[in-house]
Amino acid sequence: MSVLRAALVMPVLLAGCGRFVMKPPPEGGDPTRLVAQADELARNGSQAEARAIYREVVRHHSQTPAAADALWGLGRLYVDPDSKLRDYASAHVAFGRLLTEHPDSPHVAEARAWHALLGELLRAQEDAKQVKNDLERLKQLDMKQERHR
Repeated sequence: MSVLRAALVMPVLLAGCGRFVMKPPPEGGDPTRLVAQADELARNGSQAEARAIYREVVRHHSQTPAAADALWGLGRLYVDPDSKLRDYASAHVAFGRLLTEHPDSPHVAEARAWHALLGELLRAQEDAKQVKNDLERLKQLDMKQERHR
């Protein structure tokens, strides 16, 4: 009787467990392959998909040369003028991480130049915002003074 019961229960258990099967990472999880896939997606205009794969490589393969390539790819996505993801602050972070976490990467020289340039740009944007705020306050003070005359 227990063999018959096991034969009846086993398919139910297997069917239930099938819902909890982990989905394998794209391309089998080889980080070099994943970066190549992300590079191809970026070239073909699928920036959001490329970004997701680059981030996955950085997150799960941080100590590999592929992580440096993924950070380089992220930085390029964020500075691309045609990209919907253009974000200079995020690019600055990606290039900075590449420099600190992968100092032996072949991308270091270019990443250093991008990091410095983006740092200057971000500082200039912040300065411009401050000047705009100061100018607005001066206008308000000037209008206040004019009303009191």
